[in-house]
Amino acid sequence: MAVSDLLKKMGRSVFSMESDRTVDDAINALTANKVSALIVTENTRPVGIFAERDVLRTYLRDKARSFADVRLGDAMTATLITAKPDDKIDTAMNVMLKAGIGHLPVIENDKVIGMLTASDLVEYRLTSLDDEMHHLKEYIADLHDAGLD
Repeated sequence: MAVSDLLKKMGRSVFSMESDRTVDDAINALTANKVSALIVTENTRPVGIFAERDVLRTYLRDKARSFADVRLGDAMTATLITAKPDDKIDTAMNVMLKAGIGHLPVIENDKVIGMLTASDLVEYRLTSLDDEMHHLKEYIADLHDAGLD
């Protein structure tokens, strides 16, 4: 299955925010939209990601400063690891595991069209395994029935 197929099934919105906004703005957006990460942009172009762990890093690095005084561009993870819509789910899963990331933006024509989470991929994998096990049980039953004939 391709990444784009899973994105269609999920139908989830991706949230973004310009890098000149504050960490406080980003935290409010994460909370209001019930998401754990957002894409950081400059002139609508994706330049980074801001996730829950970035909140902790910012706190530890800038304890004396209020989140309202810290620019989002200074707190984001600037290395944006991405997937393409036609990538296979297993490839996306391997990328996330090797990079140790929990969110994988999907980019097409320099625009973020979706974002996969580790939970999305685990859920997909569990469903796939359940389906495979069901088919194997049917196959074994059919073989057993054929042996009785």
